[in-house]
Amino acid sequence: MKSDKKQTYVMIGIVLLILSGIMLYVTMSAPKVYENKQYSTTLTKSTTQKETTITVKYPLNINTASVDELVCIKGLSEKMAFSIVAYREQIGMFEDVSEIMNIKGIGKKTYYEIAPYLEV
Repeated sequence: MKSDKKQTYVMIGIVLLILSGIMLYVTMSAPKVYENKQYSTTLTKSTTQKETTITVKYPLNINTASVDELVCIKGLSEKMAFSIVAYREQIGMFEDVSEIMNIKGIGKKTYYEIAPYLEV
């Protein structure tokens, strides 16, 4: 009889461990929800002939943003910015921000990093 009680406690412990693992998985895999905040960045480009200052207000519309504006977003390289503009010119306007994951080099990690700064 004492053995049955011990087995019951072990099983309850295992079930609680499994449930906590499931809860942790669900909370960590839930999609992130971003508020539509207004951010601003100033980029100063310096060349041998002149200095250009670009002030960018976020969120940027990816259907109208230039390469210089897109490069201001942390996590977005110049190559990716060119790819976004090229995609927009070849395929057409973006209907949703998540479509930028169709561009080579922009995966889920990069998307979640830059998504708060973009809009359609």
